[in-house]
Amino acid sequence: MTDFPLQQPDVFFQYVPLQSIVFPDDFLRDLQDAPLDPILLGMLQEFGQLHPLLVQQQVDGQYHLLASYPYFKALKALDAKKVICHILAPLTPPFRRYSLQILHELASPQASPILQAHLLRKAQHEVSTEEQLRLLVLMNYKPQHYKLKELGKYLQLDRSAIAALHRGILSQKTAKQLTCISPADQQRIVHLISTYQLGGSKQQKLVEMVMELTKRDKRPILAIINQWVTDDQETTMENLPQRLQMLMQHLHEQCYPARTSAEQHFHKLVRELQPPEKVTIRHSLSFEDEQVEVCLSLADTDALRQKWEAIKKIVE
Repeated sequence: MTDFPLQQPDVFFQYVPLQSIVFPDDFLRDLQDAPLDPILLGMLQEFGQLHPLLVQQQVDGQYHLLASYPYFKALKALDAKKVICHILAPLTPPFRRYSLQILHELASPQASPILQAHLLRKAQHEVSTEEQLRLLVLMNYKPQHYKLKELGKYLQLDRSAIAALHRGILSQKTAKQLTCISPADQQRIVHLISTYQLGGSKQQKLVEMVMELTKRDKRPILAIINQWVTDDQETTMENLPQRLQMLMQHLHEQCYPARTSAEQHFHKLVRELQPPEKVTIRHSLSFEDEQVEVCLSLADTDALRQKWEAIKKIVE
Protein backbone atom coordinates (compact mmCIF):
# COMPACT_ATOMS: atom_id res chain seq x y z
CA MET A 1 0.00 0.00 0.00
CA THR A 2 1.42 3.39 -1.01
CA ASP A 3 1.86 5.95 1.75
CA PHE A 4 -0.39 9.00 1.51
CA PRO A 5 1.71 11.98 0.28
CA LEU A 6 1.38 14.31 3.26
CA GLN A 7 3.84 16.76 1.69
CA GLN A 8 4.23 17.45 -2.01
CA PRO A 9 7.56 18.77 -3.34
CA ASP A 10 5.93 21.79 -5.03
CA VAL A 11 3.71 22.70 -2.05
CA PHE A 12 4.60 24.01 1.42
CA PHE A 13 3.18 26.15 4.22
CA GLN A 14 4.78 29.18 5.82
CA TYR A 15 4.12 32.72 7.02
CA VAL A 16 4.33 35.40 4.33
CA PRO A 17 4.32 39.21 4.68
CA LEU A 18 0.83 40.33 3.70
CA GLN A 19 2.21 43.20 1.60
CA SER A 20 3.96 40.63 -0.63
CA ILE A 21 0.63 39.07 -1.67
CA VAL A 22 -1.07 40.56 -4.74
CA PHE A 23 -3.98 39.77 -7.02
CA PRO A 24 -2.77 38.00 -10.18
CA ASP A 25 -4.88 40.21 -12.49
CA ASP A 26 -7.02 43.35 -12.54
CA PHE A 27 -10.26 41.41 -13.06
CA LEU A 28 -9.95 39.61 -9.73
CA ARG A 29 -8.86 42.76 -7.91
CA ASP A 30 -11.78 44.79 -9.26
CA LEU A 31 -14.22 41.98 -8.46
CA GLN A 32 -13.48 42.42 -4.75
CA ASP A 33 -14.64 46.05 -4.78
CA ALA A 34 -17.44 45.41 -2.28
CA PRO A 35 -18.08 46.22 1.40
CA LEU A 36 -16.24 44.03 3.88
CA ASP A 37 -18.21 41.18 5.44
CA PRO A 38 -18.70 42.19 9.12
CA ILE A 39 -19.20 38.55 10.15
CA LEU A 40 -15.89 37.54 8.60
CA LEU A 41 -14.14 40.51 10.21
CA GLY A 42 -15.60 39.62 13.60
CA MET A 43 -14.52 36.00 13.26
CA LEU A 44 -10.95 36.99 12.39
CA GLN A 45 -10.80 39.45 15.26
CA GLU A 46 -12.00 36.83 17.74
CA PHE A 47 -10.25 33.68 16.52
CA GLY A 48 -7.48 34.86 14.20
CA GLN A 49 -6.61 33.28 10.85
CA LEU A 50 -8.10 29.78 10.69
CA HIS A 51 -7.37 28.92 7.05
CA PRO A 52 -4.19 29.37 5.00
CA LEU A 53 -4.30 31.55 1.89
CA LEU A 54 -3.53 29.72 -1.36
CA VAL A 55 -0.75 31.61 -3.18
CA GLN A 56 1.83 30.93 -5.87
CA GLN A 57 5.37 32.14 -5.43
CA GLN A 58 6.70 34.42 -8.18
CA VAL A 59 10.30 34.90 -9.28
CA ASP A 60 10.18 38.58 -8.25
CA GLY A 61 9.49 37.67 -4.61
CA GLN A 62 5.76 38.41 -4.74
CA TYR A 63 2.96 35.88 -4.23
CA HIS A 64 -0.11 35.67 -6.44
CA LEU A 65 -3.32 35.15 -4.47
CA LEU A 66 -5.22 32.19 -5.95
CA ALA A 67 -8.24 31.84 -3.64
CA SER A 68 -10.00 33.19 -0.51
CA TYR A 69 -10.14 36.75 -1.84
CA PRO A 70 -12.64 38.14 0.76
CA TYR A 71 -10.54 36.47 3.49
CA PHE A 72 -7.43 38.24 2.20
CA LYS A 73 -9.25 41.57 2.02
CA ALA A 74 -10.45 41.20 5.62
CA LEU A 75 -6.94 40.33 6.86
CA LYS A 76 -5.66 43.43 5.09
CA ALA A 77 -8.34 45.60 6.71
CA LEU A 78 -7.25 44.29 10.12
CA ASP A 79 -3.67 45.36 9.32
CA ALA A 80 -2.23 41.84 9.58
CA LYS A 81 1.52 41.81 9.02
CA LYS A 82 2.16 38.14 8.26
CA VAL A 83 -0.31 35.42 7.28
CA ILE A 84 -0.03 31.66 6.96
CA CYS A 85 -0.07 30.56 3.31
CA HIS A 86 -0.40 27.38 1.31
CA ILE A 87 2.37 28.10 -1.18
CA LEU A 88 2.72 26.67 -4.67
CA ALA A 89 6.12 26.71 -6.32
CA PRO A 90 6.59 28.91 -9.43
CA LEU A 91 6.74 25.89 -11.76
CA THR A 92 3.69 24.07 -10.38
CA PRO A 93 1.93 22.41 -13.35
CA PRO A 94 -1.12 24.45 -14.49
CA PHE A 95 -3.66 21.63 -14.07
CA ARG A 96 -2.50 21.03 -10.50
CA ARG A 97 -2.65 24.76 -9.73
CA TYR A 98 -6.18 25.13 -11.10
CA SER A 99 -7.30 21.98 -9.28
CA LEU A 100 -6.04 23.32 -5.95
CA GLN A 101 -7.77 26.67 -6.60
CA ILE A 102 -11.06 24.85 -7.14
CA LEU A 103 -10.65 22.63 -4.10
CA HIS A 104 -9.90 25.66 -1.93
CA GLU A 105 -13.20 27.47 -2.61
CA LEU A 106 -14.83 26.72 -5.98
CA ALA A 107 -16.16 23.20 -5.43
CA SER A 108 -19.30 24.00 -3.40
CA PRO A 109 -22.79 24.89 -4.73
CA GLN A 110 -22.33 28.34 -3.14
CA ALA A 111 -19.16 29.04 -5.15
CA SER A 112 -19.11 32.13 -7.35
CA PRO A 113 -19.88 31.19 -10.99
CA ILE A 114 -17.88 34.26 -12.03
CA LEU A 115 -14.75 32.99 -10.28
CA GLN A 116 -15.35 29.57 -11.82
CA ALA A 117 -15.76 31.09 -15.29
CA HIS A 118 -12.66 33.25 -14.88
CA LEU A 119 -10.57 30.26 -13.84
CA LEU A 120 -11.79 28.19 -16.79
CA ARG A 121 -11.11 31.05 -19.21
CA LYS A 122 -7.50 31.20 -18.05
CA ALA A 123 -7.20 27.41 -18.01
CA GLN A 124 -8.18 27.07 -21.66
CA HIS A 125 -4.84 28.65 -22.63
CA GLU A 126 -2.79 26.29 -20.44
CA VAL A 127 -4.49 22.90 -20.25
CA SER A 128 -6.11 20.51 -22.70
CA THR A 129 -9.87 20.30 -23.32
CA GLU A 130 -9.93 16.95 -21.51
CA GLU A 131 -8.32 18.58 -18.47
CA GLN A 132 -10.81 21.46 -18.63
CA LEU A 133 -13.63 18.90 -18.39
CA ARG A 134 -11.87 17.34 -15.39
CA LEU A 135 -11.82 20.78 -13.77
CA LEU A 136 -15.58 20.97 -14.31
CA VAL A 137 -15.95 17.70 -12.41
CA LEU A 138 -13.97 19.17 -9.49
CA MET A 139 -16.52 22.03 -9.51
CA ASN A 140 -19.28 19.40 -9.21
CA TYR A 141 -20.53 19.89 -12.77
CA LYS A 142 -20.93 17.18 -15.37
CA PRO A 143 -18.00 17.07 -17.82
CA GLN A 144 -19.92 18.61 -20.71
CA HIS A 145 -18.62 21.04 -23.33
CA TYR A 146 -21.78 23.15 -23.24
CA LYS A 147 -21.13 23.91 -19.55
CA LEU A 148 -17.74 25.40 -20.44
CA LYS A 149 -19.47 27.70 -22.95
CA GLU A 150 -22.32 28.52 -20.56
CA LEU A 151 -19.97 29.65 -17.80
CA GLY A 152 -17.86 31.56 -20.32
CA LYS A 153 -20.88 33.62 -21.39
CA TYR A 154 -21.17 35.07 -17.89
CA LEU A 155 -17.91 36.94 -18.49
CA GLN A 156 -19.53 38.71 -21.47
CA LEU A 157 -22.13 40.34 -19.22
CA ASP A 158 -22.00 44.00 -18.26
CA ARG A 159 -19.72 44.71 -15.29
CA SER A 160 -22.72 45.46 -13.07
CA ALA A 161 -24.25 42.06 -13.89
CA ILE A 162 -20.92 40.29 -13.35
CA ALA A 163 -20.57 41.89 -9.91
CA ALA A 164 -24.19 41.06 -8.98
CA LEU A 165 -23.81 37.43 -10.05
CA HIS A 166 -20.53 37.13 -8.15
CA ARG A 167 -22.09 38.52 -4.94
CA GLY A 168 -25.18 36.33 -5.14
CA ILE A 169 -27.56 39.20 -5.92
CA LEU A 170 -28.28 37.81 -9.39
CA SER A 171 -29.29 34.18 -9.90
CA GLN A 172 -27.62 32.11 -12.60
CA LYS A 173 -30.94 31.62 -14.40
CA THR A 174 -31.46 35.38 -14.56
CA ALA A 175 -27.87 35.89 -15.68
CA LYS A 176 -28.48 33.53 -18.63
CA GLN A 177 -31.46 35.66 -19.66
CA LEU A 178 -29.43 38.86 -19.43
CA THR A 179 -26.82 37.57 -21.91
CA CYS A 180 -29.41 38.21 -24.64
CA ILE A 181 -29.85 41.96 -24.03
CA SER A 182 -27.71 45.09 -24.29
CA PRO A 183 -25.28 46.24 -21.56
CA ALA A 184 -27.43 49.33 -20.85
CA ASP A 185 -30.54 47.17 -20.36
CA GLN A 186 -28.56 44.79 -18.15
CA GLN A 187 -27.48 47.71 -15.96
CA ARG A 188 -31.06 48.92 -15.57
CA ILE A 189 -32.42 45.50 -14.67
CA VAL A 190 -29.57 44.74 -12.24
CA HIS A 191 -30.16 48.12 -10.57
CA LEU A 192 -33.86 47.29 -10.26
CA ILE A 193 -33.17 43.84 -8.82
CA SER A 194 -30.67 45.26 -6.33
CA THR A 195 -32.94 48.11 -5.26
CA TYR A 196 -36.00 45.95 -4.69
CA GLN A 197 -33.94 43.00 -3.39
CA LEU A 198 -35.66 40.50 -5.66
CA GLY A 199 -35.14 36.80 -4.99
CA GLY A 200 -34.47 34.26 -7.74
CA SER A 201 -38.06 33.51 -8.80
CA LYS A 202 -39.21 37.14 -8.73
CA GLN A 203 -36.22 38.45 -10.67
CA GLN A 204 -36.77 35.74 -13.28
CA LYS A 205 -40.44 36.72 -13.57
CA LEU A 206 -39.46 40.39 -13.90
CA VAL A 207 -36.99 39.71 -16.71
CA GLU A 208 -39.40 37.37 -18.53
CA MET A 209 -42.19 39.97 -18.52
CA VAL A 210 -39.92 42.84 -19.54
CA MET A 211 -38.41 40.81 -22.41
CA GLU A 212 -41.89 39.72 -23.54
CA LEU A 213 -43.06 43.33 -23.63
CA THR A 214 -40.03 44.59 -25.54
CA LYS A 215 -40.41 41.78 -28.07
CA ARG A 216 -44.14 42.32 -28.53
CA ASP A 217 -44.30 46.12 -28.46
CA LYS A 218 -40.93 46.76 -30.14
CA ARG A 219 -39.97 49.10 -27.28
CA PRO A 220 -36.58 49.31 -25.54
CA ILE A 221 -36.35 47.72 -22.11
CA LEU A 222 -35.27 51.05 -20.64
CA ALA A 223 -38.47 52.69 -21.89
CA ILE A 224 -40.65 49.92 -20.43
CA ILE A 225 -39.04 50.11 -16.99
CA ASN A 226 -38.79 53.92 -16.89
CA GLN A 227 -42.48 54.18 -17.70
CA TRP A 228 -43.16 52.89 -14.21
CA VAL A 229 -40.00 53.37 -12.16
CA THR A 230 -38.15 56.68 -12.17
CA ASP A 231 -34.70 57.39 -10.77
CA ASP A 232 -36.34 59.55 -8.08
CA GLN A 233 -38.43 56.59 -6.88
CA GLU A 234 -35.36 54.37 -6.60
CA THR A 235 -33.42 56.82 -4.44
CA THR A 236 -35.86 56.37 -1.55
CA MET A 237 -36.17 53.12 0.37
CA GLU A 238 -39.70 53.82 1.61
CA ASN A 239 -42.49 51.30 0.97
CA LEU A 240 -40.30 49.00 -1.13
CA PRO A 241 -42.56 45.91 -0.78
CA GLN A 242 -45.66 47.87 -1.85
CA ARG A 243 -43.85 49.52 -4.74
CA LEU A 244 -42.48 46.17 -5.87
CA GLN A 245 -45.96 44.63 -5.80
CA MET A 246 -47.33 47.53 -7.86
CA LEU A 247 -44.46 47.25 -10.36
CA MET A 248 -44.99 43.51 -10.86
CA GLN A 249 -48.75 44.02 -11.16
CA HIS A 250 -48.23 46.77 -13.74
CA LEU A 251 -45.90 44.59 -15.83
CA HIS A 252 -48.30 41.64 -15.54
CA GLU A 253 -51.21 43.75 -16.79
CA GLN A 254 -49.13 45.09 -19.69
CA CYS A 255 -47.81 41.64 -20.56
CA TYR A 256 -51.10 39.72 -20.33
CA PRO A 257 -53.93 42.21 -21.04
CA ALA A 258 -56.51 39.58 -22.04
CA ARG A 259 -55.86 37.47 -18.93
CA THR A 260 -55.95 40.57 -16.73
CA SER A 261 -59.26 41.66 -18.22
CA ALA A 262 -60.77 38.18 -17.75
CA GLU A 263 -59.55 38.11 -14.15
CA GLN A 264 -61.10 41.50 -13.41
CA HIS A 265 -64.45 40.49 -14.93
CA PHE A 266 -64.46 37.25 -12.95
CA HIS A 267 -63.81 38.99 -9.62
CA LYS A 268 -66.56 41.48 -10.46
CA LEU A 269 -68.96 38.60 -11.10
CA VAL A 270 -68.08 36.94 -7.77
CA ARG A 271 -68.73 40.21 -5.93
CA GLU A 272 -72.12 40.55 -7.65
CA LEU A 273 -73.14 36.97 -6.84
CA GLN A 274 -72.17 37.34 -3.18
CA PRO A 275 -71.74 33.57 -2.59
CA PRO A 276 -72.46 32.35 0.95
CA GLU A 277 -69.57 31.57 3.28
CA LYS A 278 -69.52 27.84 2.50
CA VAL A 279 -69.43 28.34 -1.27
CA THR A 280 -66.22 29.04 -3.21
CA ILE A 281 -66.15 30.01 -6.89
CA ARG A 282 -62.94 29.40 -8.84
CA HIS A 283 -61.85 30.12 -12.39
CA SER A 284 -59.59 27.93 -14.50
CA LEU A 285 -55.86 28.23 -13.87
CA SER A 286 -54.41 31.37 -15.47
CA PHE A 287 -57.84 32.02 -17.03
CA GLU A 288 -56.94 29.76 -19.97
CA ASP A 289 -60.62 29.07 -20.70
CA GLU A 290 -64.11 29.99 -19.46
CA GLN A 291 -64.51 27.03 -17.12
CA VAL A 292 -65.70 27.84 -13.59
CA GLU A 293 -65.70 25.64 -10.50
CA VAL A 294 -68.18 26.01 -7.63
CA CYS A 295 -67.03 24.34 -4.40
CA LEU A 296 -69.48 23.60 -1.57
CA SER A 297 -68.16 23.00 1.94
CA LEU A 298 -70.30 20.77 4.20
CA ALA A 299 -69.88 19.86 7.85
CA ASP A 300 -69.64 16.07 7.39
CA THR A 301 -70.74 13.10 5.29
CA ASP A 302 -74.20 13.12 6.84
CA ALA A 303 -74.71 16.67 5.60
CA LEU A 304 -73.51 15.56 2.16
CA ARG A 305 -76.07 12.73 2.07
CA GLN A 306 -78.85 15.14 3.01
CA LYS A 307 -77.90 17.64 0.27
CA TRP A 308 -76.88 15.15 -2.41
CA GLU A 309 -80.17 14.92 -4.29
CA ALA A 310 -80.47 18.71 -4.41
CA ILE A 311 -76.89 18.98 -5.66
CA LYS A 312 -77.53 16.40 -8.41
CA LYS A 313 -80.54 18.37 -9.64
CA ILE A 314 -78.43 21.51 -9.94
CA VAL A 315 -75.78 19.92 -12.13
CA GLU A 316 -78.11 17.84 -14.31
